[in-house]
Amino acid sequence: MRTIHRKGNYSLLFLILFVQINCFMPAEVFGYNTEDTRETNQIPLSWEVGFHKEKSQTPDRWYTATVPGAVQLDLLSTLENPDWHFADGYKQFIWMEDVFFTYRANFQKPVLSANQQLFFISKGIDYRFEIYLNGTLMLEQEGMFTHVEVNLTPLLKKDNELLVTIYPVPKSNQRHTDRSQADHSFKPAVSYGWDWHPRLVPSGIWDETCLEVRNADYIKEMDYSYELDQKLEAATIMVQGISSNQKGTARLEIYFNNNPVFEKESEVNNFSFSLSGNLEDIHPWWPYEMGNPDLYDFNFELISSDGIVVDHKSWKNGFRRVRLVENRGAIAPNELFPKSRNEPPFTLEINNVRIFAKGTNWVNPEVFPGILTRERYEELLELAKGMHFNLLRVWGGGIVNKESFFELCNEMGIMVWQEFPLACNNYPDDPSYLTVLKKEATSIVKRLHNNPCLVIWSGGNELFNSWSGMTDQSLALRWLNSICLEHSPGIPFIPTSPVMGVGHGHYIFYDKNKDEDVFQMMYRSHYTALTEFGMPSPSDPEIIHKIIPENEWFPPSPTEAWKAHHAYGAWVGETWLCTDILEKYFGKAQSLEQLIEWGQTLQSIGYKAIYESARQKWPYCSMALNWCFNEPWPTAANNSIIQYPALQKPCFEAIKQACRPVMASAVIPKFLWYKTEVLKINLVMINGSGETIPEGKMEVWVNGRPVDQWDYPEVQANRNVNGPAVEYQLLELKDQWINLELRIPGNNELNSDYKLLVR
Repeated sequence: MRTIHRKGNYSLLFLILFVQINCFMPAEVFGYNTEDTRETNQIPLSWEVGFHKEKSQTPDRWYTATVPGAVQLDLLSTLENPDWHFADGYKQFIWMEDVFFTYRANFQKPVLSANQQLFFISKGIDYRFEIYLNGTLMLEQEGMFTHVEVNLTPLLKKDNELLVTIYPVPKSNQRHTDRSQADHSFKPAVSYGWDWHPRLVPSGIWDETCLEVRNADYIKEMDYSYELDQKLEAATIMVQGISSNQKGTARLEIYFNNNPVFEKESEVNNFSFSLSGNLEDIHPWWPYEMGNPDLYDFNFELISSDGIVVDHKSWKNGFRRVRLVENRGAIAPNELFPKSRNEPPFTLEINNVRIFAKGTNWVNPEVFPGILTRERYEELLELAKGMHFNLLRVWGGGIVNKESFFELCNEMGIMVWQEFPLACNNYPDDPSYLTVLKKEATSIVKRLHNNPCLVIWSGGNELFNSWSGMTDQSLALRWLNSICLEHSPGIPFIPTSPVMGVGHGHYIFYDKNKDEDVFQMMYRSHYTALTEFGMPSPSDPEIIHKIIPENEWFPPSPTEAWKAHHAYGAWVGETWLCTDILEKYFGKAQSLEQLIEWGQTLQSIGYKAIYESARQKWPYCSMALNWCFNEPWPTAANNSIIQYPALQKPCFEAIKQACRPVMASAVIPKFLWYKTEVLKINLVMINGSGETIPEGKMEVWVNGRPVDQWDYPEVQANRNVNGPAVEYQLLELKDQWINLELRIPGNNELNSDYKLLVR
């Protein structure tokens, strides 16, 4: 049990230290008179930045820099039009890819006692860089995800100059100005240009950065892990690490709801420490809508041999078991001779319960990740939770998000599938590239693996195909697997998405090559998981008015502005505006507003169809993750649910309805019907909750008229019940739309409705 802190006696030395760093909290714990120096003294810096063509040069001019941020944003004043969102204004940044940037900060030496040191700390510098103090090289590094800790103490003067020189953007070739230039670096490929992201490659100090006063005795390395018993009732806690001091004591305390539940200590021996113990009566961490995402408070202290708390770490953590297991019905039948399985396991099992993963593909919320904040993450994550999403696939073309992203997902119960920044390239078996990959991946895994929200590691996006050309024998993927196995054995690893049995696509409402719409595609689909599928629509008029010149608003055409914002030439055909598909169903639009309304209507109908169809196929199909959730800048058209920066498209409500835990549902074979046909559907009762749903009645209505009903039986937790077929003669309809409704009398929150086109 934790002893309440109370005042004790100080020596003159300790009193001086208290005045200098103002962070002592005297205590008596386990017999130590512990004067607590747990709060470090962080000193912010004022930064300038400038550019130069050669590394040996210095900038001709210095600009005020915002840290964290990006050099491009600091140099907006150099642009002809700083509104780089407008038209193709992003191209003004292209020249910045091929120059060096140097950040400069001047500071005076702080008052340090005999047992204090000054460190330069940064959680992220993008991408290859060198750090100098008073002209002396302190660190060289390639990689934006490995934290920087540099001891500046030996070279400190009264007045000091700190420089961070960043190399030009890494490019493996000059032949193609596309994502292939990222195939020899661990830098996210998306910024080299994608069908929803401009060619705009960030550079700069992109995460928290400061000076930090530390005690000479501090925690150099520490790793925490646990093992749950089979009943999820107890956990074995393990902590080990390295201290800068040869002797001392390590102590761990754990609290649940502010109540102490665990306390353990061990001696520091020859600079290392290790402790373990059992924690009983575990409250497991559960994903959203499955239970409470319970978190425990951890407090770790390093105590010197004379009883002073010299360093400390605090964090929140939850306890859960995660596995990827075989999808029911996907195991190959037994045969006379040995035969490999047909498809790898792709059902998430959390705390021994198989779940259907409803979610989305998360992409960078900003072109420049340096400006991302906890508040920005929280705004978007609340929207994801509002659609009943429980899993985010953090796509491998983008960044590994800042720590606040994972903290929020832990708190909200949103699971995270984290891909390494490899996407749609053939990453080589080259020793220099693999050296960076191993260092960066190890830093990522060691930093993130304890987040309970993290449930899948993935090597990257779309690496097993003709345009990437990698295999499971590629050394990059073998290394990533081994790093995850060594440092994060409790979290499943997959080499890429998709793998056999898993679907990526389609990304439009109607495929003219196959002459089928999204309902028809989904009706015949047979995937263990849908980890990418898209449905485009235009953005709201207010957004288009801000990014497209007024004389080009309507009718839209493939001008530079419309192409820059992904309406034309983004992918195949007329993506992502898809005017040809809109004309197929509705004719020619008479205004921009009408075009947008039609596009957003088809997106809503299409996304609802895909999510419901995937859920109807449970437990064979175990995931539905659309492409994509958000976007990093204002687009004219995109597959996104959320418009930049955090504005809902109408499809938000449609997806929200399709992802409710319990709902009446209809299997619908196609979107466009003719009045000479008979409408044919099948009924399903979906129960994705953890409770049994009692028997009831489902009524079928078409355009306000009752046509059939089904007395459905009790539905067990996490199960579906398939019902009868229903037919309706469409000759009686006079409307353009079929409005199909499924009603549960007395339980309206389970009702569902659908819009289908009829001619």
